[in-house]
Amino acid sequence: MNYHPLPALRNQLLRLHKMLMDAERAAYEKEGNVIQSPMQFLQLLMESERFAWLRQLSQLVVMMDEAMEEKPPITKERMDALVSEARHLLLGSEEPGSFAVRYAAVREREAAVAAAHAEIAKSFE
Repeated sequence: MNYHPLPALRNQLLRLHKMLMDAERAAYEKEGNVIQSPMQFLQLLMESERFAWLRQLSQLVVMMDEAMEEKPPITKERMDALVSEARHLLLGSEEPGSFAVRYAAVREREAAVAAAHAEIAKSFE
């Protein structure tokens, strides 16, 4: 198959997800909240409303993984659709509280996230 940005984009989104989790954890702790263990943080990620927006990115990466493992092999149309979904998730909504709005706020305060985003954006061109 010819080159498609989806596999690389999936890996970039996974790294971005880690950066976002770390940034949100730091912000949460800066507010005086204490996270005593990785298990407690995982529980917050899965259950707390504050971290709910990050679950959308987790779900997209899982969808990409599942699609790339499908038999018969994933079609170009399906790969294009997943890239479009990623673009929409990261950039597509100006709704207050949406993933794109929350992501933009983290991008503004975290240089590493902004740099990762610049790389990811190349997949959307």
